[in-house]
Amino acid sequence: MPPLGLLASVAAFPVGLAPPRVWLDRLAFLVPGATATRWLLMADLVCLVALGTTARWPRVGIPAALGVGFLALNLVSMGVADFYLGLTLFHLGVGVTAVFLRQTRWVGLAVIVLTLLLGVVT
Repeated sequence: MPPLGLLASVAAFPVGLAPPRVWLDRLAFLVPGATATRWLLMADLVCLVALGTTARWPRVGIPAALGVGFLALNLVSMGVADFYLGLTLFHLGVGVTAVFLRQTRWVGLAVIVLTLLLGVVT
């Protein structure tokens, strides 16, 4: 289906059939509070710097990892209707990305565990 046809089918969707935020309410238990999100952003920064240091040239790798992380945060937050849910997906994405590299596996696991733990607790 071409993109214009998909857009037309979404625009023709009856308004009262399904509220757009129904699926967000089911994920509310995973979204950390505002203070926890600030600390998780610091953990993401540490994780992205650790990812950048694994590059061949760390002086280029660290700013590149931070730039790609900032771009990914903006894209995820724009793609999801709720900003804090986008932040939660970003935290999990950074953690999963770090888990795939052998040198930063423990940092990625720590970010994933912290995100899930703080999401449930706060």
